Amino acid sequence: MAVLAGTLCPLRPAGRCVVRSAAVADAPLVLDCAREVFQTSQYTLTCADEFTLTLDEEAAFIASLESHPRQIMLVAYDEPAAGEAPDQFTGILVLKQNTSRRKLRHSVDLGMSVRSTHRGRAVGSALLGRAVEWARAHPDLRQITLAVYAANAPGLALYRRLGFVEHGRLPDGLIHDDGRCWEQVLMHLMVEPLTRPASR
Repeated sequence: MAVLAGTLCPLRPAGRCVVRSAAVADAPLVLDCAREVFQTSQYTLTCADEFTLTLDEEAAFIASLESHPRQIMLVAYDEPAAGEAPDQFTGILVLKQNTSRRKLRHSVDLGMSVRSTHRGRAVGSALLGRAVEWARAHPDLRQITLAVYAANAPGLALYRRLGFVEHGRLPDGLIHDDGRCWEQVLMHLMVEPLTRPASR
């Protein structure tokens, strides 16, 4: 995985955030951010009580992404004062391959989480923009795929704004513990045109 150095991105209504690739040493802050998101958002696949990763397991997960040529984790945090380290992450994004099959190695799945205090402040835009740049520069990647709640209007708007297109819907794709059923929207972004076989 190529290391992405920190880039400053504007926030709404003011301020800036840093977006960079994650390192193993970031595991405590990644865990803290993930736990907060799972506790405060209904639009995640993971329920809060299901997220049981230990610090060692999170560090191992980040290390596995670091060592993989076609995977990356990005983190975002408020621009710190000079010489200071961030005290929390405000967003996390992962581009990951969920299979080792060669016919699918051109595609990565996207997952993104933003801390409740920073939703609507352009953290997601900053993370997603950097992720798309990274994927476009990667010689082996052709597409990014994702699934998002149909009810997640801000998420859908962000993905569409960055060029993702809908290719399907899964009615009752998710069923919550209270019995409510939620539709999923399946989307993709082509980061490089595919070479298609000539039609016969």
